[in-house]
Amino acid sequence: MTVEDRPVVAGTTAERPVVVAAEAEAGTATLRNRRGWTFLMAFTSAHFAHHVSNSLLNPLLPFIRDTFLLSYSQSGLLVSAFALSLGLSNAPIGALADRIGARPVIVVGLFLTGAISVALAFSGAYWQLLLLLVVMGLIAGSYHAPAAALIARAFPPRSRGGAMGFHIIGGHLSFFVAPLVAAMMISAGGTWRSPYLWLAFAPVLAGVAVWVLAPKDHQRPATSLGRLAVFREVWGVVQLVGPMVSASIVFQMVYAALLAFTALYLVDASGVPAALAAVLFGVPQLVGVLASPLGGSLSDRLGRRTVILVGMALLGPSFVALTLVPNELLVVPFVGIGIAAALRATVTEVLVLDSAPVHRRATVLGAYHLLAQHSGGLGAPLLGVLAATIGINAAYSGVSWALALCSVLVIVAQRALTVKSAGDDDA
Repeated sequence: MTVEDRPVVAGTTAERPVVVAAEAEAGTATLRNRRGWTFLMAFTSAHFAHHVSNSLLNPLLPFIRDTFLLSYSQSGLLVSAFALSLGLSNAPIGALADRIGARPVIVVGLFLTGAISVALAFSGAYWQLLLLLVVMGLIAGSYHAPAAALIARAFPPRSRGGAMGFHIIGGHLSFFVAPLVAAMMISAGGTWRSPYLWLAFAPVLAGVAVWVLAPKDHQRPATSLGRLAVFREVWGVVQLVGPMVSASIVFQMVYAALLAFTALYLVDASGVPAALAAVLFGVPQLVGVLASPLGGSLSDRLGRRTVILVGMALLGPSFVALTLVPNELLVVPFVGIGIAAALRATVTEVLVLDSAPVHRRATVLGAYHLLAQHSGGLGAPLLGVLAATIGINAAYSGVSWALALCSVLVIVAQRALTVKSAGDDDA
């Protein structure tokens, strides 16, 4: 039984109507026809281009730190500037896409991403870099929620997880390839500015492609778009899947903070060369190329909740392993991190989309990204302050063990997260 067929949510003190609206549109695209694959390839390529320049900050942080002579706290503030502004922009841009259509929102965002990347390459002071990263974060909110809403509209629930997982391949590939290309540019005699300048063309070209290939029709919902209606429907989604999504956001907060300092940790605590650290940073993203579609497909069969729980249970131990293994084996925990992160993040998005009314999908997913990005943005400066106080080795290791404890708690308390959710099939 799909979410569209299910009339109530079981497992609560009083069964209540599901707030998810029945699909108004027929999802004729599937993973078995040409229409589905053409659509997915276009948006997967756009996803890749969207992240080409805004994925560079974390792996290039050691080089940026050395250029501006930054402390750990100042380095963490750069990560927060991008993450917090990205979080702030997701919800209002998602609502805008629901109102005027996803296509123009995505295209304008891709054009602006290229422009701000060029501006970053010419930043001459720390405050300029900080301000430009805020602007880049605001622009970055123009892609994920609108694109995911279009994919959810095109694909029916039985193949939506696989479709979303394949689309996320573009992001993972970009987070792997962009740091690798950046490291090659720097090794060839460039600076951290070179990748921001020369890779800026990718989102601009993708914007042209999306304008040509994306669906041009947009029907504004017949229901009220008033503020109270929006809040009521978002609250309905919270009631439906709140516990599971809240747990996933907690993991996102710690994961994002650790990821922000991974390159610095490898350089300062493990003695890894900065260029190699930038390459290793991309390994989880390369793993995500396989793990994301696998996780999405598994969630279509096993249920969204099960796959999310597996991802959260694996994430903490993988980061602990990163602090314990010798440098020669660093790739092993990075593979674990990539699998765990892909399972959790990919399927959480699908769960949120499943639970949202059709005409609010971009708005609801934007609200989810607002919370997830804000939590990650808050975690990075806190870890930076901790690293400045007790050292990067102790801070990174300690937070990794705390995340491992969270993984154990999720396993122990999984019954509290087993309320029937919109993404789970009846067993």
